[in-house]
Amino acid sequence: MRAYTEAVKRLARAKGFVPERRPLLEEAFDFLTSSPRPFLILNAPTGYGKTLLSFALAMHSLNDASVFDRVIHVLPMRSIIDDVQKTAEEAFGFSRTKMMGSSGEFMHLFPLNVTTADTFTWDLLKLNTKKRHMVKARKEFGYDYLTQASILTSLVIFDEAHFLLEDESMATAFDAVIEFLTSQGVPVVVMTATLSRGHVKFFERYAMKNRYDFRVLLPDNNDPFVNRELGKDISIGFRKGNPLNFVEPGKRNAVIVNTVERAVELYNRAISNSHLRFEREEVILIHGRMTPSHKRRLIERLRELKKRKFLLIGTQAVEAGVDFSADIMITDGAPINSLLQRFGRLARHAGDKEGRAIVIEDAPTGPYPQEEVKQTIYRLKESEIHPRVPSTYAEIVTEVHGSSASSVKRFINQSLKGKLVRLMADPSKRATHVLGEVERLVSRGTPIMRGFLVPISVGSEVVLVSPKKLFELYSNKLIEVRGISFEFKELGDAYRVAKAIALGKKVEIVYTGDYDKERGIL
Repeated sequence: MRAYTEAVKRLARAKGFVPERRPLLEEAFDFLTSSPRPFLILNAPTGYGKTLLSFALAMHSLNDASVFDRVIHVLPMRSIIDDVQKTAEEAFGFSRTKMMGSSGEFMHLFPLNVTTADTFTWDLLKLNTKKRHMVKARKEFGYDYLTQASILTSLVIFDEAHFLLEDESMATAFDAVIEFLTSQGVPVVVMTATLSRGHVKFFERYAMKNRYDFRVLLPDNNDPFVNRELGKDISIGFRKGNPLNFVEPGKRNAVIVNTVERAVELYNRAISNSHLRFEREEVILIHGRMTPSHKRRLIERLRELKKRKFLLIGTQAVEAGVDFSADIMITDGAPINSLLQRFGRLARHAGDKEGRAIVIEDAPTGPYPQEEVKQTIYRLKESEIHPRVPSTYAEIVTEVHGSSASSVKRFINQSLKGKLVRLMADPSKRATHVLGEVERLVSRGTPIMRGFLVPISVGSEVVLVSPKKLFELYSNKLIEVRGISFEFKELGDAYRVAKAIALGKKVEIVYTGDYDKERGIL
């Protein structure tokens, strides 16, 4: 436990808090460093400090590589990475980030490597996206075997994995990843606050098939964290109308909505509404169409305001991974797993005593399935839950997201999954073969991951947008598209551009408008 104890000390010093025991993390650390073939599901609530486990295991690997050489921490979305990486650098100084547009580390060779699910999957497929053009030209293989080998000798932690299983564009690739990793005996950890019985069965099948030491850990009411949180007065109410009507001046407010457009609209209203009584610098907007450096500055400002009043307006980009605490949480309706992530930012810190959540019942449900949102709101109204005590909300999560492994697999394309696993597992399939197969799939309109998101260059950084948003920006003369051989006139052409990029063609999209330093790309 020496590495665990040292990690706690370093993290407490960097973040400025007095450590509190986490029996669940201690048990997890002991299990993962002693079992020769561990598969762990760590079902701990938001705010529990699950990321500490990654830091402790990375420190352990520096002195003992008998089970794993290093740790790879895989996150479901880019928006979460910055906060994890910043903490890792401040406390330990031995981690690296790997994701499209911001990485200089190719082979996951540091003690702690923080990456996105997309980049991790490409690496497991032996296709380094940074070297794609060189692979296409058959000038090199782009570290294909080396990158995959660095994964297969690591312990892999999937943070908030439920996001990947509930994302239609990622579920198939993630299923392929789990099948391949478990076939190779790689130590696996799944960390989440919201796992249904169906999710657990999904993972258990792979673990049992490949003779893992499978364990599920969750806190009981004797856990010091749960005990402390049960002493907080946290209420959940339901309202209709404008979310800004429920903001409380003088308090720490967070308004989390389901789309960028709605967030920007509310931000514009908030900064012009003197009745809310917030200074301009106390109103913060965070969403997914901002450059990484812009988002980092906003998160830093939020940290500076942590003990003062503020009004944060954001999207899913802040519902997981951004460490802040609010007194008032006003949120659009969403499925239970997303709402629990949002509620997790309510009265989050040790000294907070109370918090109030307000769910806007008549808010637009997109991009979420309307039926899941309706079922979530109906069950929450019937139940009394505490967002930091899993036993109080576990049944709702299972009702909304399914009790069987088959319910979890509804988004999985079995044919595509089989192809991906074969490409990962076949040693004769090098990067050139993988790229060729990916190009054939994409040319037939089958995206491998995240649909056909399009990278837009904003200065030296990258922002991802959908083809629909790409067409809107092009129509408004805010971007320049370079390297296409066809005329860009309609929405269908935006998908052609996205497909060309996915095929590795030398297409560049440059943002030519004035980047809004408050609102990002509108």
